[in-house]
Amino acid sequence: MEWFIERYVPSEEIRQQPDVSPLYATLHNLCPALFTVGTLDPLLDDSLFMHSRWFASGNPSTLNVYPGATHTFDKQPSQLADMVLGRIRRYITERFRS
Repeated sequence: MEWFIERYVPSEEIRQQPDVSPLYATLHNLCPALFTVGTLDPLLDDSLFMHSRWFASGNPSTLNVYPGATHTFDKQPSQLADMVLGRIRRYITERFRS
């Protein structure tokens, strides 16, 4: 991850700008969010923190953590990916109906 970070945003100052990292953004009055992450995803901690910040800012937030799943596991040809994509579609559909 550090290799990617160094190439995308080499300066620590830039990394803390909300346009680069939503972890530093003001999150009040935002739409509901669904956070989907696997336990083997290198972004697991960031996803857990973002979900917590989203919820603490007064926004509806749902977190789904999948044991043993890697980064972009929902793009892999697997039963888990099919199930997760179905959950994501249902989540979006329900939000538009309410």
